[in-house]
Amino acid sequence: MSVEHAYKRAIETVFQWIQSDVNRTKTQIYFRTFAPVHFRGGDWKSGGTCHLETLPELDSSLMPSETWTQFKIFNEVFSSTSLLSQSGAFELQVLNITRMSSRRKDGHASLYYLPPGIGPAPMHRQDCSHWCLPGVPDSWNELLYALFLKRELRS
Repeated sequence: MSVEHAYKRAIETVFQWIQSDVNRTKTQIYFRTFAPVHFRGGDWKSGGTCHLETLPELDSSLMPSETWTQFKIFNEVFSSTSLLSQSGAFELQVLNITRMSSRRKDGHASLYYLPPGIGPAPMHRQDCSHWCLPGVPDSWNELLYALFLKRELRS
């Protein structure tokens, strides 16, 4: 099974579970899209690096192609799912962090995740998918808080 097919099945399974098992009159549903990898010059063990990055990526042509593929899969499944309330409003709030996070090649611990005196981490042990705080996840939390406030203001 391809990664794309597995991702699509996972999204479909979550949406089916929401439709069949979640009391949507009493439950707020939020779906956060994925955070893409951002190695440059190769993959994790094939020359890709992410250290010494300090500025956001502004050229969207450098966004990894799998980012768009997975985003298209999510949109396709979301568009074909009937997660509508009686009033026709979406019951599922989407926290789309994919594009924003893909631009933050600077938002990771990289080779600096080991403490002083022990580091820097070797090139093949760089961690570009978990971040030091404050950082990218804090931005995700701020967006989530904004969705909470938006819902509160509507009620």
